[in-house]
Amino acid sequence: LYRSGFDNAFSGLDGDKATSEVITNSFLLIGLEALTRGKKAFINFPKGSLEEGIAALLPKEHAVIEILEDIEPDEKIIGICKKLKELGYTLALDDFIYDVKYTPLIELADIIKVDFLNTPVEERKNIIKTIGHSRVKFLAEKVETREELTQAIEWGYSYFQGYFFSKPVIISGRDIPG
Repeated sequence: LYRSGFDNAFSGLDGDKATSEVITNSFLLIGLEALTRGKKAFINFPKGSLEEGIAALLPKEHAVIEILEDIEPDEKIIGICKKLKELGYTLALDDFIYDVKYTPLIELADIIKVDFLNTPVEERKNIIKTIGHSRVKFLAEKVETREELTQAIEWGYSYFQGYFFSKPVIISGRDIPG
C-alpha cells in the first residue's frame, strides 16, 4: 500500500505522482527485495503513467502492472498493454467489475483482481463463470475474514490479499538528496 507518511491513509496525491513515488521509493531508496522478500510487487498504473512508458522501465520479473479500473480500454491503452505482454510483463486488472468493453484487456490480463470489500457477493461469485478463461487467474483483494477466504477458494480464486493475512507495516528509508 502506498503511503507518503506514517498515517495509514492515502495522502490524496495524483495517481501518476503516487505511482512515480512508489517506484522511486521501492526500487531506488528502500530496495524491492526488502519490501517484497522476493515476491512480485503489484504497482498501480494510472493512464498517464502507462502512456509515458514507465511500466517498461521496471524489471518484469519483480513487478505486476496493475491497470486501474477507471482506464478506458481505447486503442492506445490496448496497444500499450500488448507491448508490455510482448516484453514479458504480468498484467493485472485492478478492482475489476465486468463490462463487455473490457474484453480486449481481459484477453491480455494474467490476473483479474476483485475487491471483496466493495463488490457484492453474487458478483464476486459469478465473475469467474462470466469470464471463463482458464488462463486468467483471479485475485481476491481486501479479504478480511476466514469466511471470505473460504468462499474465494471455493469459487476458484487463486490469489489473495487483505488484512486477514497481515496488516500493513510501515517501512521507511532515507531519501537521497538531489
